[in-house]
Amino acid sequence: MKKISTLVTIFSLSATCIMAQADTAANAANWKGTPNPGFEGWNTTGTPSYSNPNGWNSANSQSAITGTFGCVKATGANAKVGSAAVELITESILGITAPGIVTTGTVPTSASGSITGGIAYTLRPDSIVGWFKYAPQGADNGFAAMYLFGSAANNTDTVAEASFSTGNVTTSTYKRFAAAFVYRNTDAVANSIWLLSSSSGTSGAVVGSSAYFDELAVIIKNTTGIANQTNPGASIVVSPNPATDHFMVTTVGSNSTISLFDITGRKVTEQKLLNGPNLVDVNLLTNGVYIYTVADANGLPLKTGKIIIQK
Repeated sequence: MKKISTLVTIFSLSATCIMAQADTAANAANWKGTPNPGFEGWNTTGTPSYSNPNGWNSANSQSAITGTFGCVKATGANAKVGSAAVELITESILGITAPGIVTTGTVPTSASGSITGGIAYTLRPDSIVGWFKYAPQGADNGFAAMYLFGSAANNTDTVAEASFSTGNVTTSTYKRFAAAFVYRNTDAVANSIWLLSSSSGTSGAVVGSSAYFDELAVIIKNTTGIANQTNPGASIVVSPNPATDHFMVTTVGSNSTISLFDITGRKVTEQKLLNGPNLVDVNLLTNGVYIYTVADANGLPLKTGKIIIQK
């Protein structure tokens, strides 16, 4: 069983412990287990007051009394798309190094507690994608992860996990990331939890490390072989899949762009698209799974998916 334990009272985090219960919180139908994926909506509550992204939880409720917050709303140039993103900051709280975290689970209030809750979810996605910036201190690195659980009591049957590490590299402009789900068994999925952090754990966490995340998505394979999570109304067709030396992207309208990323999140090609069918040449790419994003003239994602190159 994969667990993510967070000792919130002393503000420590370990990426080795997670326990979850089903949560029937309502979410936008197109996003399922990823509420508020662009972190546009925030709510302020509590005394002393603190803010969290809508649909997400952090340790701010515990740290507010000290006036220190590891999860804050990022605006302006620090948002990839729209008006906001989430910034996570590793802080020193009462002498304890505390990674900044945000999760779709429930953060415990006791030192011996674990992340619980989560969002009811029944799909078997292929991967997670999103955008990040990172400013590490020391040898630190942040991460983004999503965990899928079965229906066993306390979700002791972990079905799959997808985890991306920022690496110990300063990334001052937003970069796309992608991480494939690793499935452990064929059990039905019943629950999901996202966890984002500015540090990989208390042992390597360094005060001052800062991570920004925006525009998260879950890539889901559909019956035609294209994995996608789309903006409703976007009439975009990508085929064939798998592709050999090329594939076609058919769009309605012009001034859009398709970008391909390998499984590490590195952009491998980008091409402007015209109204109608567009040929995308992949002769120079090696066999494997790639994530594509079709974006409009303002960089707003219209469709994201997975395509396999198989020559």
